[in-house]
Amino acid sequence: MHRQRVLTALILLPVLVSGLVWGGESFFSGLVLLVAGLCLYEYYHMAFQNRPALVAWGIITGIGTPLLTIYFKQEIYVLFGIFLVFFISSLTILFSYGSHERPFEALLSFLFGAAYIGICSGLIALVRFMPYGRLWILFLLIVVFAADTGAYYIGKTIGKRKLCPSISKGKTVEGALGGLFFSAMGALFSWALFFNFFDLRLLVPLAILLALVSQAGDLVESIVKRAYGFKDSGSILPGHGGIFDRVDALLLAGPVLFWVLYFSEGNFYIG
Repeated sequence: MHRQRVLTALILLPVLVSGLVWGGESFFSGLVLLVAGLCLYEYYHMAFQNRPALVAWGIITGIGTPLLTIYFKQEIYVLFGIFLVFFISSLTILFSYGSHERPFEALLSFLFGAAYIGICSGLIALVRFMPYGRLWILFLLIVVFAADTGAYYIGKTIGKRKLCPSISKGKTVEGALGGLFFSAMGALFSWALFFNFFDLRLLVPLAILLALVSQAGDLVESIVKRAYGFKDSGSILPGHGGIFDRVDALLLAGPVLFWVLYFSEGNFYIG
C-alpha cells in the first residue's frame, strides 16, 4: 500500500505541476472541472447507492458553480451558484419525495455534495484568475501536500495521542503538529523558489492557516465516509483511494486562500 501510494504520487505530481506551470488557464479550468466531476460522482455514489439517476443529477447540479465561475471569472457567480444548488436540490427531493425513506435526510445529502464540492471547486478556480494566480495555486498545492505528508509520516513514526478518534482512528495530535511544521517548511520552499518578492512573515502564517483548514477538510470527508459506511471514496488512485480522498484537504483550504487574497487584495508584497 505504501509503495503504491508513493508511486502514484511520483507519477501524478510532475504531470500536475507541469500542467499548472505551462498549461495556462484553460488547462487549470479543465482540471478543476474534471476533478470536481469525479469527486461529485464518488460522493453521490456513496450517498445514493443504486440510484444512478440521482447520482447523475447530483453531478450536473454540483458542476454548475465551477462552470459559472470559470466562464464569467467573477465571485458574484459563486453566490448565484449557491442559490442554484439550494433551488435544484429542493426541487429534486420534492419530485422524488415518495422514493426516500427519510426525505429530509435525502435533501441534506443531495444538497451537501453539490454545495460542498461545487462551491469550493468554484472558489479554487477563481484563485487562478487572480493576480499571480498560477503561483498562488502552486503555493496552495505545496503547502497542503506538505501538511498531508508531514501529518502522515510524523503520525506513523511518533504519533500516540489520538486527534479525533470518533471520526478517524489513524490521525494523531503529533501528526497534526507535524503537518503544521511541514506546511511552514513548504512556505519557505515556495518563497525561495518563486515567491521571494512576497513577505515571508505573512506567507508562513498563511501556510499554517491553510494546513489547519486542510486537516479539517480531511476530517470532514472522513465524517462523510463514516456516515455512508465507506473506507475510501473510490479506488481510482492506487494507494490513495478515490479522487475525493486526495483533494478533500484542498476543498476547504483553497476557498480560504481565495477569501484571504480577496479581502487582503493580495497585499503580500515585501515593503
